[in-house]
Amino acid sequence: AGYTIGSSVQEEILEMIDREADGSESLEGFLVCHSIAGGTGSGLGSFMLERLNDHFPKKLIQTYSVFPNQSTDASDVVVQPYNSLLTLKRLTLNADAVVVLDNTAP
Repeated sequence: AGYTIGSSVQEEILEMIDREADGSESLEGFLVCHSIAGGTGSGLGSFMLERLNDHFPKKLIQTYSVFPNQSTDASDVVVQPYNSLLTLKRLTLNADAVVVLDNTAP
């Protein structure tokens, strides 16, 4: 639902980002921290990643993306593989660098 909700909140979020960017003397880029397993991190995160790339085409975008458990026993989200796959497409198209974080790391 996060990706479909994005269009209703994108203007408000981009206005907040614009205010912060205008207050910066030398904006180099953006760091985005999110999960790709589902919910807000994968859906809304993917949507806003696309909008950031469109709105600030010359700025670098780096993400810290938390990848889900590989074990099927550890996940309580049935659609987690689909969310992850759809988010990966957006990451490859819109991020300049992706730092992969393992959700099962100690």
